[in-house]
Amino acid sequence: MNNNPLQKRVSIEVSLARPQSSKQSLPRLCVVGVVPFASPIISELSPGALIRRSNWNGRDPFVEQVRLTSIAQASLLPGIDANHPSRLKDSVTSILEMGCNEVDCILVRVPGVYSAELTNQSVVEMLMGFFSEIPGAMIVFPDAGGPWARAWSLDRERMLHPDQSRNLMDCIQTYGPLFAENFQLGFMDMVPDAPQDIIHTLNNIQGYDIALCSWTGDMDGMFKHGWRCGSAFLAGYINKRVDVVTQSLVGHEIPLVGGRKIIANRARLLTSSGPLPYADMLSDNCAVLSIDSRGRKAQVTSEYTLRRPRYEWSIPVIRTVKAIHQSLRQAADMFVFRPVKKVEAVALEKTVEMVLNPFYERGILVGAEGKGRPSVIGEALPSHTQPMLSVNLSAMVRPWCQNISLKVMVRSGEDPVIENQS
Repeated sequence: MNNNPLQKRVSIEVSLARPQSSKQSLPRLCVVGVVPFASPIISELSPGALIRRSNWNGRDPFVEQVRLTSIAQASLLPGIDANHPSRLKDSVTSILEMGCNEVDCILVRVPGVYSAELTNQSVVEMLMGFFSEIPGAMIVFPDAGGPWARAWSLDRERMLHPDQSRNLMDCIQTYGPLFAENFQLGFMDMVPDAPQDIIHTLNNIQGYDIALCSWTGDMDGMFKHGWRCGSAFLAGYINKRVDVVTQSLVGHEIPLVGGRKIIANRARLLTSSGPLPYADMLSDNCAVLSIDSRGRKAQVTSEYTLRRPRYEWSIPVIRTVKAIHQSLRQAADMFVFRPVKKVEAVALEKTVEMVLNPFYERGILVGAEGKGRPSVIGEALPSHTQPMLSVNLSAMVRPWCQNISLKVMVRSGEDPVIENQS
């Protein structure tokens, strides 16, 4: 009998396993785009990625939502070097390379419609139904404002397509209202333009739940990354950092992977270095990413959204308030078919307090005076025409000292309504 443990046979198996994602979980980040009609159907080549899709007969418009977990899957998307340039492939690849385990893509194909035509009626109609199924997500449009140039240039006229500003405004005005309804935040890129035209564009797109992103920084860094989708990098960074919901993003550094290989021009060694100048109005209205001289990272220098009033709604503020609104809506949904009685009003009040408790315990939500618990008052409003249950909420959102006053109304058989009373 051999008792020497070193002489025993040992079998060791080594394998790599990609983290499994539950298809039932709602996406935190979703990239939206129009792909050429004849492009590969990802849900057929990679059935495990399918979340949902419309009926497909090979002739009519078709849309699929897929959950991608590998760069190999992303390679099926159209790139900036295609016949109809798109930033979809680079954006999804960049998000995955940043360390995100997965990214959802909603891909629309319509005969004769290409990447920049996001406001085509058929595209909009198909996307509306899919957006309502992903409440609370960050929605990235890499090709909003397209068609985009294949490279960045100091000469903005060489980069700007004649229809880019109009395309961006149409895209924001078309999809902006949907983001408000579905507790979502949109991410798009500001198009390159002259300062006076930038002012005109920004004045026409205010009032929407959208973060408009813009690059700035060192010249070599801009040549390397300035053509890419900055909003994809910012949304990908937020998606990866689950701990920054309420934390300001200003000063955070986003790693930049990929980009174009740049051959250094010796003539530039004789010129002044440092960040390229950009219009101040971008910093006051957009999320600005400043690329360092080596093109390896970008620092967030501004984080404003387009929501009114200006300068009050940064990305973390709007995401926090939307999370609160979504929690209230979910609580109210349970009472849609309840009778309008005092006991049900009290139950609704206690349910709202319960769903808000995590925000209170984390110090995000306090009383309207800056201390104590938020004020939640429920009441039953009997009526022959429109009986309903309602809850009035008064609170302050910290650390920004943003006061909110909301009224949640639940009518029998109808979707709950949340009104801003402030």
